[in-house]
Amino acid sequence: MTAPTQEQLDALREGVGRLLAADRRLRRREQQPAGTGLSTSHLRALYVLTQEPQATVGALAKAADLTPASMTVAIDQLEARGLVTRERDQQDRRQCFVTLTDAGHKEVAEKQAYWRDRMAEIFADVPGQKIAGTISVLERLVEVMETLGDADSD
Repeated sequence: MTAPTQEQLDALREGVGRLLAADRRLRRREQQPAGTGLSTSHLRALYVLTQEPQATVGALAKAADLTPASMTVAIDQLEARGLVTRERDQQDRRQCFVTLTDAGHKEVAEKQAYWRDRMAEIFADVPGQKIAGTISVLERLVEVMETLGDADSD
């Protein structure tokens, strides 16, 4: 196994920059008052609730990369659509737990199936080994970016 060249590392850094810029553009488009679809932030919050029976607004905000205030607005929207319910903690009335409804489970399952099918179609010509390698590189990039963020806060 040979180490990556400087040109490859530069191309990787530039590719990550383009990916992050595309993500920012997607998030901006989602903030426009458009149709009735769910935003990526909504879906991230709903997905967390498929993994855990209930979560606090703060935990959902962190998972969706939103402020708690923005997540409260998103929860209001999701609750109005019947996808989640909120319940105050009996011990600490300041704490609120969010739970996925049956309709919410169905919505997430439909979105996951749609994206699973789209990804299978888009990447049908890419060998599984390349996908696995890409996942590994992306996981390493997340570690690096989180470490850099921690170093910046010191």
